[in-house]
Amino acid sequence: MIRRFFTTLGQGLCAALVLGGLGAAPVQADAARISDLLQTGPIFEILQQEGMDYGDDLSAEMLGQPADPAWRAEVAAIHAPDRLRPPYEAAFAAALEGSDQAAIEAWLGSDLGRRIVGLEVSARRALLDPDVEEAALMAAERADAAGDPRFKAVRAVIEAADLIEPNVMGGLNANLAFYRAMAAGQAFPYEVTETDMLAEVAAQEPDIRADVTGWIEGYLFMAYAPLSLDDLHKCAEFSASAPGRALMQAQFAAFDVIYETSSAALGTALARRLVGMEL
Repeated sequence: MIRRFFTTLGQGLCAALVLGGLGAAPVQADAARISDLLQTGPIFEILQQEGMDYGDDLSAEMLGQPADPAWRAEVAAIHAPDRLRPPYEAAFAAALEGSDQAAIEAWLGSDLGRRIVGLEVSARRALLDPDVEEAALMAAERADAAGDPRFKAVRAVIEAADLIEPNVMGGLNANLAFYRAMAAGQAFPYEVTETDMLAEVAAQEPDIRADVTGWIEGYLFMAYAPLSLDDLHKCAEFSASAPGRALMQAQFAAFDVIYETSSAALGTALARRLVGMEL
């Protein structure tokens, strides 16, 4: 099955690049402060719940039974913030080296930047509800079909930040890590080679791309609903700027690490369960 892989899309991605309008940048920027401005703590709590929801799906589809308490506890531990956040923070700080961190921190710390971060986190939490998620995706599809200027502005942000391709690649890499762990745990009743796994993951690319595109559009269209068109245009400006690109690239690099780690751990845990059921 396909594991959905979505970064936080750069919480504070659109922290309005208004040149000269937001005061002086900090004298010394700090990756930890940038992470705090991105509300990384709440995001990892949301990611844990998303991981548990995915674990429930795995239990139903691959174990043929509802998730039991022991399985849910194991999945929760795999996605625990105190387990995943330290490697994320280390990778994030390393990836930010050489970028204009002072500019990033100044924009994220602006009134508009803080507002946007809050909107993105709230929307991400709301999308944990399948009904809300479906409604958000349908609303974006309708807006797209109607030529809604707000939807066009959101899509401009997505294109400026280059959000689709890294998420697609991240999804493919996470799925490959999952399959490798399953194979190593002898979960398959037949030999599965590296070539087999690469072919399987490659075949998923169109579905992952469609899923990623629809979800990101629905998520951001809902998250940015309170913003003006001018805010959205500034959002695209920052997304395309050097500091904006550096922020996004650092987040993708860091989330790649934790998604692949958690996917491999989940594959190992599932393999152990499947093998145990056969004994």
